[in-house]
Amino acid sequence: MTVLIPLLSEKENDEEFLEQALKGTKDIILLIVVDANSKEEFGFATSHIQTARIVMEDVKTSIGKRRKRAEDIIEWGDTKNKIMNIALLRKVDKVILKKQENHYFEELVKNLRKEKIEVEVI
Repeated sequence: MTVLIPLLSEKENDEEFLEQALKGTKDIILLIVVDANSKEEFGFATSHIQTARIVMEDVKTSIGKRRKRAEDIIEWGDTKNKIMNIALLRKVDKVILKKQENHYFEELVKNLRKEKIEVEVI
């Protein structure tokens, strides 16, 4: 199973989240979207690129400890559109998201499901 894990905050490097997210996975794609118009608490603004890279490296290290490998992608643009485009272009089986309590997150989940993309929120 191929999964896309967008890194939308500094919380995706949580061990419990990763344990659940990686069950049954074969191919893992980690995605950071650098969004110049990033909303508070959703995605990474251009001023937080280094923070995003640190989170990605932490997540990759955690994945490596589980004897799995992950491909990492960094894209520039609108967070919601980039997640949707990567999911469709790479034909992922599932997009796995760490639950967030904000309107932008709920809208993202709704839009992905509208495009018939399987989404799992942990």
